[in-house]
Amino acid sequence: MREKLLWVMILFLFIPKTIPAQNPNFTVGQNFRIFPDTVVQVETKIATHPLNPSVMACTAVTDVYPGGYTTGAYISTNAGINWTGTQAIKTQQNQIIITVGNPSIVIDKNGNFIICYIAANNKVGVSYSSNSGQYWSPNINLPGVDTADKCTSVTDDSPSSPYFGRSYIVYSERRGVYFSATSNGGANWSVAKRVSPPSYNSRIGASIAVGVSGEIYVIWPYLPETNDYIGFAKSTNGGLSWDSSDTAIPVDPLPFDFRVNLNLVKLNGLPVIAVDKSGSDRNGYLYIAASEKKASGNPALDNCDIVLHASSNNGGSWGIKSKVNQSDTLNLKYQLFPALCIDNFGGVNVTYIDTRNTATNDSFQVYLSHSENGGTTFQDIIISDHKFKLKQLPVEKKLFGVPGYIGTGIGSAISNNKIFSFWFDNYFEEYQGWVASVELNTRMTLIAIPQGYLNVNTGQLNSKDTIKVYLRSSSAPFHKVDSATGIMDSVNFTCKLSFCNVNNGIFYINVCQRNSIEIWSRNPVPIENNSNLSYDFTNSPTQAFGDNQVLVQNKWCMFSGDTNRDGMIDAADMVSIKNDASAFVSGYVMTDVNGDGITDASDLLITLNNNLNFASIMTP
Repeated sequence: MREKLLWVMILFLFIPKTIPAQNPNFTVGQNFRIFPDTVVQVETKIATHPLNPSVMACTAVTDVYPGGYTTGAYISTNAGINWTGTQAIKTQQNQIIITVGNPSIVIDKNGNFIICYIAANNKVGVSYSSNSGQYWSPNINLPGVDTADKCTSVTDDSPSSPYFGRSYIVYSERRGVYFSATSNGGANWSVAKRVSPPSYNSRIGASIAVGVSGEIYVIWPYLPETNDYIGFAKSTNGGLSWDSSDTAIPVDPLPFDFRVNLNLVKLNGLPVIAVDKSGSDRNGYLYIAASEKKASGNPALDNCDIVLHASSNNGGSWGIKSKVNQSDTLNLKYQLFPALCIDNFGGVNVTYIDTRNTATNDSFQVYLSHSENGGTTFQDIIISDHKFKLKQLPVEKKLFGVPGYIGTGIGSAISNNKIFSFWFDNYFEEYQGWVASVELNTRMTLIAIPQGYLNVNTGQLNSKDTIKVYLRSSSAPFHKVDSATGIMDSVNFTCKLSFCNVNNGIFYINVCQRNSIEIWSRNPVPIENNSNLSYDFTNSPTQAFGDNQVLVQNKWCMFSGDTNRDGMIDAADMVSIKNDASAFVSGYVMTDVNGDGITDASDLLITLNNNLNFASIMTP
């Protein structure tokens, strides 16, 4: 009988658990280990391709290298459904790249994967892959580094930025917070430049984000002996010059400088920054999340809450200050490892680990707090389907030789309408990386086709692609009220979209694709809360304002060839296609008008025909 009971308990333990519905606007996906193994996976970070959100990449510290650590890399090409990868990044010669810790990963506009890390010589190292992680460049040391700590990175993912595609790294050292940049996919980096003021105070734990027009924002903890602050620096010229202040944002950090010790483990709540680039009414807003303590004027209600700071004027001031986690505050609970991302609708999303459901306050679960009003209010969503009690790494596996150190934080990213959280825990005894998604539920099903993508032989699209859809006011000047981003299916042409900032109303639908003339619905359409609108641009020319589409195989399609997105198809578009075709350019590029991955004469022909037809935008 005891044996039977034991087997029932084991079976129960390994049955995938579903998380009960918490909010009709969200669906929480299943928890799973991203790359199950017996090696350590800690300090987890995640990134999304800026032009193809179906491509995602993650990284973690692993202990594959005998007697030391290296970096794992895990990749998905289908929006996080399946993952492949390696527990140790290797060169083309199959040599493991030795690293120490603090890995951070980005994917630039050309699909280059770039990982920065603290290298074995205590410098900042970089390895990049131009072949989707099959192999990586040997360690490249950033020039001008002294002794580095806690490096992190970002890529300029805004097509409207003059620096679109550049990638940046910031790190801390005894001289301050330093910055370096690459414009060629990670192969070469600028000499490290200090972005913080010149005093030698400690500033460990910088975070970096890029704005809509290429602005670069860097923050760091500044904790002198008296008052405590988050320092802030801004560059509007690609990092050539900086305006910075150590005392930009007063804060009340945790009793041990954004750190607590729990279960003999060092855990932190270091500040992180993100920028709204959704095209919503809060486009360009800056947000900072950090773990803080109760104090006069601070919304924290115990000694470890997540607090959000927001700026609507590029960091000139920080008017909003709100408590993120909505848990019971009668007793101290710990909210740590904040990770921050802004979704395609302008929603603010903070992922963190939380002890709220454990009376003894020593076991965690993962939560996501979501705000649809710029951080004024939040709603909590539990992500993890299990609890975990963090503990020290074994003596033979300790990071940086520090017994209680298990890493700096966790990661989050947006892919299509999903928020992905990537954390590590020891539910299966060994620390492993876990992934779960929170989907923003559909409010609209849209059908639209870029003319060049429709293959007349197969009747399908040559490839899937991203579209951005705006809901616009029904009266002049037709302001953008909300936006959503989705993927056009290559077989049925449908795209699922979620709009989080509108309830009921009548709006024009405005559809944008990367190299087609944007289209508007012929008339404003009703959007109702908790209903799913369907709109098909392809079944009649009258579905688009001004009948502004072209007929291909009985489907009405968006005019293709507007490669510079200026609202008309003209000689400038043809010149850019001709130049790229002459250079044999391939990949996910603006000049690939038919979506086959190559810029060639077929793209030029489509664009030429639409130029002769004077194809251009038509709006109410």
